[in-house]
Amino acid sequence: MGVSRKIIHFFKNLILEFLRFNKGIFEAIREQSVETLEQEYLEIENAFLSMVIGGIVGIPLLPSGIAMELLPLVKEEISIMEKRAFLGADTLADFFSTLGGEW
Repeated sequence: MGVSRKIIHFFKNLILEFLRFNKGIFEAIREQSVETLEQEYLEIENAFLSMVIGGIVGIPLLPSGIAMELLPLVKEEISIMEKRAFLGADTLADFFSTLGGEW
């Protein structure tokens, strides 16, 4: 009787560990997907802002009238883009600036 309980307990623990492992794998895949989507969003945002700001600076990507109409709507994004340009390739500073506050 004791041996069968040990075997059942062993297989029960094995199945539970397998389920925890699968849950961890799925969470890791989900987090990686979210990170990839966030990177894509940043790239698309940069392209859009380049189109809007390009018309203001003189690079004819977007007609100036449309760029002037869109400018008040992208005020926050432009300030973020200025911060990125100021920080350059300092990824650690960029990370802390996304947390908010002045570091």
